[in-house]
Amino acid sequence: MTTQTSVRLSICIPVYNFGPFVGQTLDSILGQPGMDEAVEVLVVDGASTDNTEEVVGERVRRWPNLRYVKLTKRGGIDADLAESVSLAKGEYCWLFSGDDLMREGALIKALAWLDQGHDVYICKHSNCDRDMHVLNEHPVFRTDEVRVAELGDGVQRLGYLTEGITSEALFSFMSGLIIRREKWLSVESQDQFMGSCWAHAARLLAAAQMQLRVCYVGEVWLDKRGDNDSFLDRGIVNRLRIAVDGYQGIAHQYFGKDSEETAQVRRLLRNDLKLPVWMYARRRTLDVPELENRKELDRLMDACFSDPGLAPWLTRNAYRYAPLTAYRIFLLFYRAALRLYRLAKVRD
Repeated sequence: MTTQTSVRLSICIPVYNFGPFVGQTLDSILGQPGMDEAVEVLVVDGASTDNTEEVVGERVRRWPNLRYVKLTKRGGIDADLAESVSLAKGEYCWLFSGDDLMREGALIKALAWLDQGHDVYICKHSNCDRDMHVLNEHPVFRTDEVRVAELGDGVQRLGYLTEGITSEALFSFMSGLIIRREKWLSVESQDQFMGSCWAHAARLLAAAQMQLRVCYVGEVWLDKRGDNDSFLDRGIVNRLRIAVDGYQGIAHQYFGKDSEETAQVRRLLRNDLKLPVWMYARRRTLDVPELENRKELDRLMDACFSDPGLAPWLTRNAYRYAPLTAYRIFLLFYRAALRLYRLAKVRD
């Protein structure tokens, strides 16, 4: 039997009703070179009511490195993710979503990087549609050069954030994170952020109040499934609230409300949430006002784009005054271009 100290890496996969996807995710991982007794895959099921248990169980019988734990009740992504790290046996934990796919050769690369001994590793990913057709690579930093920063040092932290392009630089994308389990356990759960969908990021930033050495590897190690955002179940305005209020709340807690770091976090959010997202949400407030609240949407726009500068000012005013017909025309051209791109990929 594998002892806890012999496991180098635990791939932690919290799921809830991911039966249609988790089999493909596991298949992308379990056959990887490097999958030996030093690696375990742990699926923590938050009391799914679909066929998740059956899908995972069939693979448990074939793969001794795969463990499956079904919880008695659904805790939500924050609680179930924390539980998966608690149950893991590895020195490091790769947090992984149950619908993303690991790229061939990524595991052996990750294991090699762990020899450098950093606390957190961040990789890149590609964005895909729901059927896993690759659309583009998602940016994290201004360049893909390897960067290492000690986030407990204010100067390094600000430089690190300034070089970031999206909130993934600050841990927003779960599947792109490998964390040292001992570092995770060195701080208490940040209970004020449980249920926010970002409790994992808050916990890492709590650790960074003392010391947290982060390494961005600049390599694409996985493909992210699109059009499958479980956070959208209560509408696009609520999804924007999760992002804007959630990450600003974390920034206020750990950096201070009026700090330069918090201003950088807002910039990262603006890069995540560009004008077409807000125009789509504005249209939805007209189409389904019983679900989407325009007053709340306006508040979120003001919070995200409150900083001085021409770009935030232009975005705020375009959101407020641009006719929705312009957005609809843009959307038609975008969808047509996307169809042509997919057709070209099929032909290739």
